[in-house]
Amino acid sequence: MQWIEVVLRVAPDDVDAVADALRDVSPAGVSIEPAIRTLDHDNFQYELLDEPTTLRVCLAGPLTTADRRALRRRLAAAAQAAPIAPIRYREVRDQDWAEEWKRYFGVLHVGQHFVVRPSWEAYEAQPGELVIELDPGTAFGTGQHETTRLCLQALERYVRPGWAVLDVGTGSGILAVGAVLLGAASVRACDIDDNAIAAAVENAQRNGVDGAVDVRAGSVGAEWPWDERAEVSADLVVANISSVALNALMAEMAAALRPGGCFIGSGFIESGRAGVEAAVRAAGLEPVEVLEDGEWRCLVARKS
Repeated sequence: MQWIEVVLRVAPDDVDAVADALRDVSPAGVSIEPAIRTLDHDNFQYELLDEPTTLRVCLAGPLTTADRRALRRRLAAAAQAAPIAPIRYREVRDQDWAEEWKRYFGVLHVGQHFVVRPSWEAYEAQPGELVIELDPGTAFGTGQHETTRLCLQALERYVRPGWAVLDVGTGSGILAVGAVLLGAASVRACDIDDNAIAAAVENAQRNGVDGAVDVRAGSVGAEWPWDERAEVSADLVVANISSVALNALMAEMAAALRPGGCFIGSGFIESGRAGVEAAVRAAGLEPVEVLEDGEWRCLVARKS
């Protein structure tokens, strides 16, 4: 099927009205991209600019000259703060994007023992390898990102058989599965994203570790999803999130650790390292080492 992408720039005060007008002709939805300036790439912090916002929709083609004139009249009537800038049209191919992205996600070897295998790829495990079969869906955690690989490597070094693990921001559940394959007796995995919860549950089942992995919607602190509120509950806490989230949740994550327990945190680059280390020490933990992959970092700490 032929599709035409329609792109226009609209004054901020006109965005809602013009977007509503676009929804009338595009039930599939409208992409709204405000003008921003990035303040911190690591933690996805930005500020909104008082500049035109880009709106995008895809309409079934072809669009005749008369169709385009009618669309422009409709949008011009909706805009009140400023005239509509020239509209751009681009033909796009009809693709199954849910399958297309899989071309870039193949079998990956991580650390000493881990092999991350997409569920649609065949692989014959070698002696000593721990294979994680994965279908991340829309959740973060394919093993392709540096922070996921760093956390898997840290788990290899620090998980001990029989340990209880808490995985904060589990994403696809890759770290929870990896911890069980390394010998952890149980993993509590939580996330605030419903898509991540669904993916993590499915991946735990896919790898046959669902009996040891308990996935819940929530987080540490006020959003703790389990009934019991034991002050200490885990031998190891792993969190592959941003430095802002790590710093905000550090006290609660440290409180969940048993004495002598291990904390593994990633999701930040070198510029965020000092802040994370400060938060770790303030929470009563002592940094042990920092693993590096490119500009990304993973900090390991102990509770005395």
